[in-house]
Amino acid sequence: MVTRRRTVVAAVTLSAVLSSVLSLLGAAPPPPTRPHLPLPRTDLVSTAADGTRGDSRSISARVSFDGRYAAFNSEASNLVPGDTNNTGDVFVRDLSSGTLTRAGVSDDGRQSTDGSWNAALSGDGGTVGFDSGDPALAPGERPPGGSYAYVRDLRSGHTESIGIGPDGVPFQRSSVAALSGDGRYAAFFGYADIPEPPFSRAMLHLRDRERGTTELISEPLAPGPLLSSVSLSADGRHVAFRVYDDSRVSVASAVYVRDRRTGKLAVVNHTPGDPQPVSRWYGQPSLSADGRFIAYVTNRDGKPATHPRVLWEVFVHDLTTGRTVLAGTAPDGGPLDKAARSPRISPDGRHVAYTTGACATAEPDCRPAVYLRDLRQQGPTATQRVSVAADGGFPDHQADDAAPAWGGCQVAFESDATNLVPRHPERITDIYLRHLC
Repeated sequence: MVTRRRTVVAAVTLSAVLSSVLSLLGAAPPPPTRPHLPLPRTDLVSTAADGTRGDSRSISARVSFDGRYAAFNSEASNLVPGDTNNTGDVFVRDLSSGTLTRAGVSDDGRQSTDGSWNAALSGDGGTVGFDSGDPALAPGERPPGGSYAYVRDLRSGHTESIGIGPDGVPFQRSSVAALSGDGRYAAFFGYADIPEPPFSRAMLHLRDRERGTTELISEPLAPGPLLSSVSLSADGRHVAFRVYDDSRVSVASAVYVRDRRTGKLAVVNHTPGDPQPVSRWYGQPSLSADGRFIAYVTNRDGKPATHPRVLWEVFVHDLTTGRTVLAGTAPDGGPLDKAARSPRISPDGRHVAYTTGACATAEPDCRPAVYLRDLRQQGPTATQRVSVAADGGFPDHQADDAAPAWGGCQVAFESDATNLVPRHPERITDIYLRHLC
């Protein structure tokens, strides 16, 4: 009895410690698995509350740290009652209760006259970011005729504008880029018009929603229209982003990480075993919740970025130790013979999801698919396919833009395949969630 009691107490203590650590990161602990449901399995996410499939496409899957909430953009008009704006909207699904919420609305629930798009989700799933051309979705005056970055607190039902410069003046055009773990910090692009091509300049900012302040993140890099792929640590301290070279848009891009506490701006251009950068193209950065690990794509084959057969690979760099590992492998554990893309690292930094057309030699009817790599394992068991057809085969069409939750147990992704779930004959892009454990 004493031994059993000590074991129970130790388990409870460990659970409390884990919850505390995840709370500090802005994350909730992974929910318990449901033993009465079969695993692994794939669920269709972009449906109405009663399971009705959307009548148009849904894209850009985002998932909360614990895998309970999923956000996405949808052009469907039949997902929620009263959707009459004849354009796309941002939605959030509670995967535990099944409820679906249209997020791109005002405080009183009024739908956007111009729709909403570009979904971003906080790590705890309680805050969603979106863009809209409707200037009246939140209190305050905004310049007319623009596009505006908003954040909505799903718990309080409050929508606010975040596209505000450091001087307190709202941008006429702004766009949500990423949210922190609890939604306090919101990264966004602010755009300024210029008289000559490309007629627009973008700078990356971070809005502290609690203090009502904005700081410039991309300084002193030259402002340009081609900033992308922003990723925030859970506490908002680290901001990763991609910058294209204005004069060599198709040739060069770089990945940077800003430490807001120290002000340091680091460039990430590492590949294993190469003391010097071997490529002029680094992109698609994704940070772990603690800001320590960053996943990205680059190439080591010596081909220029514009080459049609350049071999893009996925890497993970440890910003603390400086160690870099190859994260993208073929399903049999070997090297990729086809390009990988769209890496997304799990909040705990252990798993990386990506898309590739590379296949193991023993797999018949191989097609491009989404995979998940466990960085703590080696060999064939380290990589598993996420986009799995209902019969265990490959998706019959594209799958991409995967987002893993904490622990890699859930992975959200988009696909226009018709065979991932039963009775889905139409080739419409939808959002799916793969449950692996």
